[in-house]
Amino acid sequence: MRLLSTALISLLTLCPPGFSQEPDAEAFFKIQCVACHNIGSPGILGPDLAGVTERQTREWLVPFMMDPPAVLASGDPYAQELLAAANNVQMIKIPGLDAAMANALLDYIEAQSGADPKPAPVVETEPFTAEEINSGREYFTGAKSLENGAPACTACHTTYDIGSWGGGRLGPDLTHVSQRLQGRAGLQAWLTMPASAVMTPIFSKQRLTKSEIRDLVAFLESENEKSPSEAPAVTASFFSAGVIVAILLLVMFGLIWKNRYRSTRIPMVERAKR
Repeated sequence: MRLLSTALISLLTLCPPGFSQEPDAEAFFKIQCVACHNIGSPGILGPDLAGVTERQTREWLVPFMMDPPAVLASGDPYAQELLAAANNVQMIKIPGLDAAMANALLDYIEAQSGADPKPAPVVETEPFTAEEINSGREYFTGAKSLENGAPACTACHTTYDIGSWGGGRLGPDLTHVSQRLQGRAGLQAWLTMPASAVMTPIFSKQRLTKSEIRDLVAFLESENEKSPSEAPAVTASFFSAGVIVAILLLVMFGLIWKNRYRSTRIPMVERAKR
């Protein structure tokens, strides 16, 4: 009896009142999905998810939600249609999205699909100021630190204006990211919660502030609008640069040590002859 009581107390400690093992689909959706999708209005990057279970079966939706790249790689025609409709912005494999969460999300979407239609997001078209563009450039390059400690964009990315010497190669070139994400609204939504296997774990804990997002959008939008003649870039090949530097170092050491043979070995040889 005492053993049973101890086990019951331990269970209550691990699972306090109100505890549920059901996935919190609403919280997951607001963190991971709203950057691209809405329910009841056009999505910023992806489609409106209202009625999605009426357009496709759960047998198709759950595997796609869990691993979109794999379904796309299989050549599935419906997945290819979705990709084309999203301007070839591919949905990533989202960490923590297993079968249980996928079904919970579909339940949540079904429940929200009957609600009143939501108005489409208003897209701001007012031009950015030079100060905002310059501030965004400083955030991008790391000249100005991001408030919550996120790394500077140049750790992984570059743009045409910054050039290869000033940016990283781990991520894609962001010169035309504004165009790829279908304008200001898409870029702003992406920066709010980057849906990337590399970026999501970082920026879910070190989120960008609204003012930082605005300034980065201003900078990237200006980069997209620039032509090569207005923003000359240095295209650098680090392998080629390394070879050139190595050759220059060899030439320099050769010049420094060119008299070493005459001043050291020859006198020794001459003394040995005597």
